Amino acid sequence: MEHLEGKTLKHAIAVARWNWKVCNGRRVFESSRSENERTARNLLRQRLGQVAIGMDPLPRAQRIAHENLRDALLADYAANKRRWLRIGREGKVYLCGLSTLDVFFKNFRAVDITTDSLRVFIHKRQESGAASGTINRSLALLRRMFRLAVADGKLREIPHFPMLKEAAPCKGFLEHTEYRRLRQELPEHLRPVLAMGYYTGMRLGEILSLRPPSVDLTNAEIRLDPGTTKNDEPRTIPIASELLEMLRIERARNPQNEFVFMRPGKRIKSFRKAWNSACVRAGLGVFICRTCQAPVSADSKCAECRKAKRQARPKYRGLIFHDLRRTGVRNLVRAGEPERVAMEISKHKTRAVFDRYNIVSARDLKDAATKLEAYLTRQNGDKTATISPSATDAAPMSKSN
Repeated sequence: MEHLEGKTLKHAIAVARWNWKVCNGRRVFESSRSENERTARNLLRQRLGQVAIGMDPLPRAQRIAHENLRDALLADYAANKRRWLRIGREGKVYLCGLSTLDVFFKNFRAVDITTDSLRVFIHKRQESGAASGTINRSLALLRRMFRLAVADGKLREIPHFPMLKEAAPCKGFLEHTEYRRLRQELPEHLRPVLAMGYYTGMRLGEILSLRPPSVDLTNAEIRLDPGTTKNDEPRTIPIASELLEMLRIERARNPQNEFVFMRPGKRIKSFRKAWNSACVRAGLGVFICRTCQAPVSADSKCAECRKAKRQARPKYRGLIFHDLRRTGVRNLVRAGEPERVAMEISKHKTRAVFDRYNIVSARDLKDAATKLEAYLTRQNGDKTATISPSATDAAPMSKSN
């Protein structure tokens, strides 16, 4: 042991040859993370003591870095063919929300990722303007990394993850008059996409990746195969008459198209700019100046800060395409379909999520008031279903007599 203690390298690197049972006779190098020689010697004695009692002198957790956790997560997503795993323009595999973790926790060891460091990460992301939901998605990825490491036996415990309170779920929906107004403002090749979302409640990714064999125009139904939906479950969706006519026109116009919805000779992948502009023209959205938060038009300068759009691009607020999914679910319920059938069409797995999409609007409340008034009228024979003031005054008088 004395000849081991005498070997101290530059920057206080503790060097030791562990017994064969622990490290198979390999010489193990470990930094004491100190320039003090005494600190290095104390660490060496500690490791030799662990060897003497049969413990692993250098637990694997000490050698696992954030990059190792990240690679294991990507391998798990690839093995399970998760849809969130994407390939960038350079062919590099990535996950949304993972890059911010890579930047902050670069060269972090797994044991150094503690609740305190997570709170620092949250604070930095909040300072950069990230929303609570965006931060929580990144934290969820990191928590998944730790769970995989524990399942693989590489780590023993998972730190506490302080998740943030997120904003209330979106409650946007589209009435039929608004739908017709928006349809007129959209480019012609996007109008069938709008109709598909409005009448079926399908997700945008499902709509844009829809292929002609999945659309049965004879039986007026859409069949989504396993693996083409978010939860990888198949489902059948009925087609309304207006949408059916639009699909027939599209099929007759472009019978050789690879996808149901395409630009002339090109697949539709994203149309956010066209959507935002159309919604603003239809009165369903607004552009907000990022500097002063004042409403601005898409092609003019802000009246407050006098900055051109290309210098400070306005932020859009208003109807989003996913609001059509909420609209489709609510319309099914309004049409009298049992909620079990509506959940089967929309393929919501849990009742809690389905209830979030089955939004109650002001029109629903007015309809409820009308039904209540009709019920009371049938019960009491009075249109207003109220008791006149004279009747209320007469009651106590008769009681006193």
